[in-house]
Amino acid sequence: MTLNTPLLWIFLPAVIAVIAGVFYNRKLTRILLACLASFGLALLAAFFPENMTLSIGPLSLTFEDSMNILGRQISVVYEMLPYTALVYAATGLWSLTSGVAGVPKSFQPSCLITAALLTAASGVQPFLYAALLIETAILVSIPTLSPPGQKTHPGILRYLTLQTLAMPLILLAGWLLTGVETLPPDSPLVSQTMIFLGLGIALWLSVFPFHTWVPMISQRTAPLATSFYLFIMPITILVFVLNFLDRFTFLRESEILFSALRLMGVIVIFISGAWTAVQDDLKRAFGYAASAETGFLLLTLGMFDQGGLVWMIMLFPVRALGFWLWGYTLNLIEKYTGSLQLHADQGFARRFPILSAGLLVAQLSLAGLPLLAAFPIKMAIFTAAFEYGAGLGVSSLIGSLGLFLFTLRVLSYLVTPRDASMPIAWSFSEKPDEYIPVLLMILILLIMGLFPNTFFSNIIDILAAFNQLQ
Repeated sequence: MTLNTPLLWIFLPAVIAVIAGVFYNRKLTRILLACLASFGLALLAAFFPENMTLSIGPLSLTFEDSMNILGRQISVVYEMLPYTALVYAATGLWSLTSGVAGVPKSFQPSCLITAALLTAASGVQPFLYAALLIETAILVSIPTLSPPGQKTHPGILRYLTLQTLAMPLILLAGWLLTGVETLPPDSPLVSQTMIFLGLGIALWLSVFPFHTWVPMISQRTAPLATSFYLFIMPITILVFVLNFLDRFTFLRESEILFSALRLMGVIVIFISGAWTAVQDDLKRAFGYAASAETGFLLLTLGMFDQGGLVWMIMLFPVRALGFWLWGYTLNLIEKYTGSLQLHADQGFARRFPILSAGLLVAQLSLAGLPLLAAFPIKMAIFTAAFEYGAGLGVSSLIGSLGLFLFTLRVLSYLVTPRDASMPIAWSFSEKPDEYIPVLLMILILLIMGLFPNTFFSNIIDILAAFNQLQ
């Protein structure tokens, strides 16, 4: 029997997402459907045979890696399966813990159909149609980021406006690129095309000054839901950008483009890191820190000639685990305190030490603390940044220190009782189903930092899908 991989990793989860949406008022059913589908597809992608043939007893299933729909081709090739496994594993992780208070009912079907759309975006041909699929995923996220029945806040409107403006710019740049390769490098059309492309990517990735919606949404939305979209959207957009670099020689050979990406990345890291350091709201701080991490992805993309693409891909799983732990602990802290203002959470660690430790470890891991997951990657990035220039290296390092400083402030508030004359005795108030996931994730982040090659070797295989970027 012959099947198509898009049926398995795109249409099947989309159908399950619709079924989960039918059970809108049954939380356990929604969670089970999303988790079984996501983890099942992730495991299948991770262990799928290279010959694209599955044998189940006497039944032999042969898979083709593409199918035609309305004259367009959608592919899920073997080389992209590590990325597909990451997307669905992350979707399963977020879905598994989405039963905590405050997470909208639409989250499970929304995140599952988002994973399907973004998987399709990574393999659609012509590849510019990915812009339409990404825009559709943005629209799908709206019911989760702004649940029905709640007042629409300005952050959502700004998010929808800026993200939607990116789509026509990307499509226009793609249309212009088809004729640019035959032009001389000094042609005005070349620079105009690169401006359109750069502006579209900047809008999509919320690069300064288009980043203002990120802290606004993170302040108003359930942290677990926000963390999912702040993780999955940027990595898909960057995979989409790799398609541009793979197809157009003059982009790969443009030092101006990569210099601009490095500069853009450092500006985002520096500004977002500085804003993170002075925040008093844990939700807003998470939004700014997420923007800073996107800056690191841009910086590594700009280090193309130094092997930066490898570091960029390696940051994907680190970003996933760190963002999940950060969002999950924030959701639980808000559940117990009713507020994520630092002064309102003073002394919280004395009653909930494990949740507090999880929050601090998530922040320190993303900041690049030694022994944690991001440390070996961030060290390589900083070393390479200094090779490009002292200003680049110092600026990125200072921006990264913003998250360290904020973590120290958080630690001070969490362990200091509100009334020094009546200190609160240390105790464990967390429930087992709340602290066990936190402890497991802390352990995983430690192991990843100690044995990076074991965890990152497979994810790097994504680059095999882009022949010209090897």
